[in-house]
Amino acid sequence: MTGRHGRRTWWRPALGALVALVAGMTLLATDGAPLAQTLARVSAAPLTEAAPPDTPEPPPVERGLAQAAVNAAQEQAASATQLGVAVLDRTTGELAVGDRGHERFYTASLAKLIVIVDVLDRRRTEGLKVTDADLKLFERALGPSDDSAMSALWEKFDGPGAPARVSARLGLEGTAAPKRFGQWGEVEVTAADYATLWKYVLDDMPAADRELLTTDMAAAPSTAKDGFDQGFGLLSSEIRGDGTGAVAKQGWMCCFSGQYYLHSAGVLGPENRFVVVLLTRQPRTKGWPAARSEQTGIATKAVAALR
Repeated sequence: MTGRHGRRTWWRPALGALVALVAGMTLLATDGAPLAQTLARVSAAPLTEAAPPDTPEPPPVERGLAQAAVNAAQEQAASATQLGVAVLDRTTGELAVGDRGHERFYTASLAKLIVIVDVLDRRRTEGLKVTDADLKLFERALGPSDDSAMSALWEKFDGPGAPARVSARLGLEGTAAPKRFGQWGEVEVTAADYATLWKYVLDDMPAADRELLTTDMAAAPSTAKDGFDQGFGLLSSEIRGDGTGAVAKQGWMCCFSGQYYLHSAGVLGPENRFVVVLLTRQPRTKGWPAARSEQTGIATKAVAALR
């Protein structure tokens, strides 16, 4: 529109806009509070979608337990005892190896697990036939540590070739066949290698094979087939009977260079968290009861460090 003197009356629409702005500001302050406070309350109001509750942090996993167990075992061993020790924490992946942990020891009956793992693997990968009668031999060899059962498996399934086959599959560096024909107790192994073997059983073998092995070993009686007291080390009442659920293979043999070979190697802890391998050479002069007692003392100290 044009005024009397031809000038546009611009102030009227501007005045209308100002009135509208004031009205809008009044509507924002609906409760009579100043506009700044109202805006602050609106911005501080919770979102319509509630935030999820905080998830509690899992407890920290303690590290260094495997090394602590190795240290405790070595401190407990007598000066005349040669101890090969290795401890694996399957939760953290820590593998601790003692001073003699890479040194070869005769396996005695620990060779039984090596041979049976090889047979089960070949059954799966090569179609090797394993009968129900063979499974009974596994049970006898691993539980009551029946030597005649092991001898039958050794002959039927090429036991002498088992250490090399298992070493190739697992990357073992200190495991070897016996130098004397037929002497399966003279298979050589290191504590570190045997810990790797146990890890393979627990982490890499099919569940059915793993269950077969651990069930057979868990059923080990306190007295072996040959009458030897195998309730020592990880299978001692001090450890096996305290609720840790230790499952282990035991080994004993006499008498090279006047020494006993006495071994205990297995798993314990929640969900089989820890693999513990204890290989010993002890003077024959001390006698078996004293040798077993020392092995148990070493194992007890090692396990105590894992708690």
